[in-house]
Amino acid sequence: MPVSSRDDALSEVVGFVLLLALIVVALSLYQVYGVPAAGRENEIAHMNQVKDRFVDYKIALDSLWIVSINTAGSAEGITLSTLFDLGTMGGSTQGGGIFFPVLAPIASGGTFSVNSSPDNFTILINGIEKVKLAPMGDVSYQSSNNYWIQQRYYYQMGGLFLEQDSGTTARLSPAVSVYRVNTGNADNPQYRLKVKIAAIQVIGGQEIGGQGIARVDTRLREGVGRETFTSAGNITVMVDAHDEKAAAAWRQVFIDAVERDGVDWGTDPDARPVCILREDKRVYMICRPETGSESTPIQDVDLDVTRANFTVTLQQTVVA
Repeated sequence: MPVSSRDDALSEVVGFVLLLALIVVALSLYQVYGVPAAGRENEIAHMNQVKDRFVDYKIALDSLWIVSINTAGSAEGITLSTLFDLGTMGGSTQGGGIFFPVLAPIASGGTFSVNSSPDNFTILINGIEKVKLAPMGDVSYQSSNNYWIQQRYYYQMGGLFLEQDSGTTARLSPAVSVYRVNTGNADNPQYRLKVKIAAIQVIGGQEIGGQGIARVDTRLREGVGRETFTSAGNITVMVDAHDEKAAAAWRQVFIDAVERDGVDWGTDPDARPVCILREDKRVYMICRPETGSESTPIQDVDLDVTRANFTVTLQQTVVA
């Protein structure tokens, strides 16, 4: 008598296949949506960390040249060391996701460099060159993100800049001040325009990249000094930037320096007391006495320049 067919084993196989399919679908959805989201969060947190490190770096460098100028002691020759994580893994071992490594975000990297942008800074007095930084120099971090937008932070002439595809902005402004003072009295006002600039130059030329840790050693060179030009006449502050986005950021730096102290400015070549112009990658800020019959004209322009040079070297730190 033939044995009748039974479906008990078949139903168990179908159930197992359905359960396996459900697991595969869940893992696929996580890999498509969850992994990029986690990677994006890691890279955003890392870029915020880079920004904070650059803020600390700027404050530390400012303290060196300010101490050397304004106190009896000098910080010349002192070297500061700062550590920057090049990627989201930093100095850690890339062992996340031991059982399912494909479910862990790919670690990002980055490139740290010194003097990657050939930007120049010049100050002219009545058409005669008095200060020239060629190049100004910079200390920069360029991201190699896998899930977040690419960003480049760089320290240049005492300021912190952020460069993205959409443009460049000064997160912390360079030390540029333009303001008006009255050296007379209420009955006989005599206004002068004060232009104060910290001309800070970065010297060096290195580049390292990867996913480890970069050590940045910065030494304040000897020769920190201050120059004052009284009744200078026409002062032209000029920046030759590496691209138009950087030039636009420097133009905004000059505008902010003028507007925060309420000094009048314009874009007409004859504007007084301050004219701010941009021509492609070159930016001008022209400061000069006012003319005409105004009741309180600016009669003279004074320039105060602080000079400081830093030597920057890079080393990649390997974590055992």
